[in-house]
Amino acid sequence: MENQSFLTMNEQYFRTFIAIPLIPGRRFLEHREALMNSFSGERISWVDPDNYHITLRFLGDTKQSAIPGIIDALNNGMIIPETGKLNLSGLGSFGPRKKPRVIWIGFEDDGFIASLKGEVDRVLASCDLPLPDQIFRAHLTLGRVRSVKDLKAFYTNIDLFKDKFSEELTVNKLVYFRSELGKNGAKYTPLKEWSFKI
Repeated sequence: MENQSFLTMNEQYFRTFIAIPLIPGRRFLEHREALMNSFSGERISWVDPDNYHITLRFLGDTKQSAIPGIIDALNNGMIIPETGKLNLSGLGSFGPRKKPRVIWIGFEDDGFIASLKGEVDRVLASCDLPLPDQIFRAHLTLGRVRSVKDLKAFYTNIDLFKDKFSEELTVNKLVYFRSELGKNGAKYTPLKEWSFKI
């Protein structure tokens, strides 16, 4: 009976986040393939390019009953921007020097991202969703590092590829996603999409 109650309680929550989807070009994917090959001896879970995005706000476990209210608040309160362009810049890693956790790419000018995040945060404040304590850093996650055998080679490869990912990407929508974690990686299901102005 306790297990049944626990499952029922869990079914009332979705793991959710709000993000800008990203669609990489051919040259990006070629560099990605080369980067993956250079780390072939390490345990790294590479993100499927179909799942590339910039997370603006991670909401975590969200009551299903609260989701329609969040969507309505964003529908009615958010100022939708025009379709924009973002320039990728640099390759790096998050985490301690001896235990990197994430391989990521940054952006040359994140004013567009910061402005849109400000809009999202402003609206979500009306839903009594407090701002996270973590400092926001706009980035595209390429892979999650499980373990590293050769730290020197790891950072050498990061340096070799740091200037390769420098293309311009068009961004044209904001999406409220549900995330479901599984053995083969995360599955993202759109709960609501907002197209940017043309």
